[in-house]
Amino acid sequence: MEKNTLMLLLSLLVLAGALSAANAQSTNGPNSFSELQTSVEKILQESRTPGAAIAIVSRDRTDWMVGIGLADVAACQPVTADTLFRLGSISKGFVALAALQLQEQGKLKLTDTIRQWVPDVAFVNPWESNNPVRLVHLMEHTSGFDDMHFREYALNDPTPMSLSAALAYGAASRVSRWPPGSRMAYCNSGPAVVAAVVERASGERFEDYVQEKIFNPLHLDTANYFYTPGVGRRLAKLYRPDGITPYPYWHIALRPSAALNASVKDMANYVRFYLQRGSLDGTQLVQAASLERMETGETPPSAKLGRVVNYGLFNYEFCDGPFVFHGHGGAVMGGLAQFGYLRDQGRGYVILMNSGNFNALHQIAGLVRKRVTQGLRIPALPPAVPVPAEIRLHYDGYYQLVSPGIQCLYGFERLADMTRLDFSANELTTAAYGLHGVFGQCWLPVSERLFRLHDESMAGLALLPDAGGNVLIQLGLGTFKHVSAWRVWGQIAGIGTVSALVLSAFILVPIRAISSWLGKRRAAGPRSLRVWPLVSAALLVAFDLLLFCGVRGVVTGKYVDDVSLGTPTWLTIGVLLTSLAFPLAAAAGLYVAWRERATAMKRWPYWHSVAVSTALAAVAVYYGYWGLIGLRLWA
Repeated sequence: MEKNTLMLLLSLLVLAGALSAANAQSTNGPNSFSELQTSVEKILQESRTPGAAIAIVSRDRTDWMVGIGLADVAACQPVTADTLFRLGSISKGFVALAALQLQEQGKLKLTDTIRQWVPDVAFVNPWESNNPVRLVHLMEHTSGFDDMHFREYALNDPTPMSLSAALAYGAASRVSRWPPGSRMAYCNSGPAVVAAVVERASGERFEDYVQEKIFNPLHLDTANYFYTPGVGRRLAKLYRPDGITPYPYWHIALRPSAALNASVKDMANYVRFYLQRGSLDGTQLVQAASLERMETGETPPSAKLGRVVNYGLFNYEFCDGPFVFHGHGGAVMGGLAQFGYLRDQGRGYVILMNSGNFNALHQIAGLVRKRVTQGLRIPALPPAVPVPAEIRLHYDGYYQLVSPGIQCLYGFERLADMTRLDFSANELTTAAYGLHGVFGQCWLPVSERLFRLHDESMAGLALLPDAGGNVLIQLGLGTFKHVSAWRVWGQIAGIGTVSALVLSAFILVPIRAISSWLGKRRAAGPRSLRVWPLVSAALLVAFDLLLFCGVRGVVTGKYVDDVSLGTPTWLTIGVLLTSLAFPLAAAAGLYVAWRERATAMKRWPYWHSVAVSTALAAVAVYYGYWGLIGLRLWA
């Protein structure tokens, strides 16, 4: 049977399945709110999360609102619907709403540039003359800026700092690493720059503008960007992973990006505002068209290919099976928040927690979304379409991430985020390093360049137009570049070789040293030839472990890492010192090996020492290239 015939048959089968599903009803998940609450309580207990507040809403009412657990463990204070929580990055959405209001009034345009409005805000964009950074790039995270540096997160002055002063403090992170609009990478300083533009365009302090024009009309009666005595009395304490030790309040300097405090009651109104398409119970804040623009990403190259999951104006799409939600999440030390809504079906939810356990939030959000979608007609899945053979051939192969969020960690991230695309006549499979049996996912084509997962109704993978001679794809929100199999297998071989040699240094070098000390190995060579490779290997392992300890919370999904990474501490100073020491030790090992090259000794221990020192020197060169040598996390 010809490939086109097979593709047509598959398309018909998928279409038939989608039409059948459209007539079905969603029945999975908790059958009642009491059952949902019981399940959430179990997750909180297992994850050592003290408390949470949850709301499920429809367009015209709040269907369910509950406080579970404790807002203050020591005082045994329960969570209620009026308890305030930190919203983290959900704060960004109010920046977008303010900018959209001002655009509707003709006071600014999303296509305006930073230079037009705030020329005093420092940034670097090598492409500025032909491709300037515009407000829309900041709002869709396509400016190319590095994320806030750790020192910006660590700025924790309880005296409210002006927005201009906070932006001046963090100017070093605002550097475009690629042409604006070509890739997406999350950047927390972008919303603050847009907020500075809002201040110039409105003539008001950003927080005052939002209070008057957004909070008051939406009846967000407790929402506040500042830590006041009133906020302190109602605010849930945020807890470390043990669920007992609280974090101190974090006075983030770039308040528009992550400083907002609000209750679940407030946030229920906020979600209904989206469901009512820009109004709340008759009070119109923005036009429905503005909300549609807010929910749609337009600057990434994938946006020109059709309907694909993208990040809009501080509002993004995410799939839960065939349902497509809009919303945003937020994370601070000891606190997580998430809201989502089904625009067409008129339902939404809010989850606020006083722990940073991402796994717990993921589990709770999954249960809540099942309850939100219960009884709804399941959306039809788009049918599969043929993909020309030339496109399959052009894009088949390995891809490496080229849109890092935190540049200083990209040396590790680029090794971890490697995927392989394999095409068949009727589907595409992706897998990390091509390990399909472990990490594989199957995608169906909804157009020649857009692919969706089998159970999702919206594309999440895009085959992008070539740029700068590179073959590119967008997977999720990340941009990946085609690389040769030689590079991939070379990286695997390099990592494996270095790991094996480092391990052998810890095993063989001490054995040889002990044997030599006991007089059993008379021709083992100078002791320094054995010691320096072991010292260098130990320092490399110490550097990697210390750095992992600093970011382990996010890597493991258990909590948000402490902002002390942006200050000189024993850990961050240890990262700096070991990053400098291990290359010096490797160089010393190579020098000793060269010096003793003619010394009479057994040759295999000699060449082993040379191999270990050479491998560690190669690691030092790689780390140095990616800025990991002399790494000062507080800089």
